[in-house]
Amino acid sequence: MEEVIDLSIQREYLNLSESIDFNNVDYREVLKESKNLFSAITPAETKKRLLILLAHFGTAESYRILEKYLKISEQNLKEWALLSLKECRMFLESALLGVDGTVISSGLGGKGNKLRYYFIVSSKGNLPFSETQRDTLRIEFTAKAQKYNSEIEEIAFEPNYAMIRTLISMDIAVGDVIEEGIKECNKMDEFLYFHYYVTNIKKPTKEEISKYLGEIGKREKVQ
Repeated sequence: MEEVIDLSIQREYLNLSESIDFNNVDYREVLKESKNLFSAITPAETKKRLLILLAHFGTAESYRILEKYLKISEQNLKEWALLSLKECRMFLESALLGVDGTVISSGLGGKGNKLRYYFIVSSKGNLPFSETQRDTLRIEFTAKAQKYNSEIEEIAFEPNYAMIRTLISMDIAVGDVIEEGIKECNKMDEFLYFHYYVTNIKKPTKEEISKYLGEIGKREKVQ
C-alpha cells in the first residue's frame, strides 16, 4: 500500500475482520445495506463492518461501491475506506488471475515495490555538521539508494543529526543501505556514529529523536 495509514487503524481493521464469520453473510443483503455507507446518520461502527464485508467479497460490484464511497468518505473513515478498497482489489485480482494475492502495508506506506522508512544518523561527539559533511552525506546515501534500486525522498538536517526519508526496495534489507552509507561517509572523515535509528511505522517525533540521541550519548560514555 502506498498510502500512509496509522497502524492502530490497521490493527482495528484486521481485528474486526477476524471477528466476522463470512460464511454466514449473504452477499445480496450486503449490497442492499451498502446504501447506508452514504447516509450521514449511519453509525461509524456499522460503516466499518460494511466496508470490510464489501472488501471481502471482492467483486467488481463491491469494488465500485467502495471506490464511490472513498470519494465522499468522512475524515475519520478515510483510512478504513482505503484499506477496504485495497483489500477488495486484492481479492478481485486473485479471482481473475487464479492466484492468491497479498497486501503489504506499513505505517508509512510506500511506492511500487518500495517501502517507506525514516532513519536517523548522528554526528560523533554531538558536533554540528559542516557543509562538507552535509554534502558528503547527501552524495553517499543517494548513491547507496540508487545501488539498491531505492530512493532518497528527503534529507532534513539538524545541527547534529540528519533525518532521512527513503523508499527501500522490498528485495533489500534496509540496514544494508544505511550501514553502507555510513561507512562511505566515514571513509575520509569519520564523523558519523555507526548507530542509527530506523522505522517504517511513523515519522519520529522530536521527543523520540531526543531520547535516541541521549541513549547514544550514554552508550559512548560507557565505552
